Amino acid sequence: MDLIRYTAIAHRDHDYNNPVSAVKIERVLDLLPLDPASRVLDLGCGRAELCLRIIERFGSTALAIDRSSLMLDAARERAEWTGAQGRLHVDNVEIADFEADPETFHLTVMFGSGIGGGMAGICRRLKGWTREGGYVLVGERYWRRRPASKYLAVLGGAPDYLTHAGNVAAGIGEGLIPMHAVTASEDEWDEYEWKYLRSIERYAREEADDPDVPEMLAEVRRRRDAYLRWGRRTLGYGLYLFYRPGARIG
Repeated sequence: MDLIRYTAIAHRDHDYNNPVSAVKIERVLDLLPLDPASRVLDLGCGRAELCLRIIERFGSTALAIDRSSLMLDAARERAEWTGAQGRLHVDNVEIADFEADPETFHLTVMFGSGIGGGMAGICRRLKGWTREGGYVLVGERYWRRRPASKYLAVLGGAPDYLTHAGNVAAGIGEGLIPMHAVTASEDEWDEYEWKYLRSIERYAREEADDPDVPEMLAEVRRRRDAYLRWGRRTLGYGLYLFYRPGARIG
């Protein structure tokens, strides 16, 4: 099974590929002092919903990076609908392989995985591409409580997630100043996970001849059962907004 394709299908009905509601994300955007001269980097952009909202709000220029050609095709189509083609630039690149000049962007964003070292590693990489006086926005999972060993077995090991407070502390440890944080509620997690499940179940009915369908169904149902049994009360997800100070600040 092609996991990149599977993930794109599972998220085809989501605006964002994470459980934080659009209302909360809009609140984070309220805090950003961007303008038409600002440059934005979004790693793991999905269908570039965040970039498109930033372009609509502020007129900024955005570079959207993802490893899924299906997601990026959808991003280009959405940019055409909204008239954002001239300000949205997309690139199909593995996140781990992406490089940019230091201190290039006024805002750097990453919702998801692709950079090693956990929260600290993500903040370190994004900080390097962020201008002094700019902002870093990270979406990262965290442990709400100690995970059961059976849940870790389903996940394939022990991910290097921290606590919610630990995620904030990791950004501080990389020289960033925390400005705001929001977390997904249980209702938001439910909406995200059930929408994910429905997308795969519906695809399996629509494309029953796809040879990947049996494996897709097995995977999404395994995920469903693990979420209901352990994940819903164990795993959290937060958005963390940091300010990158100048050399003589903070």
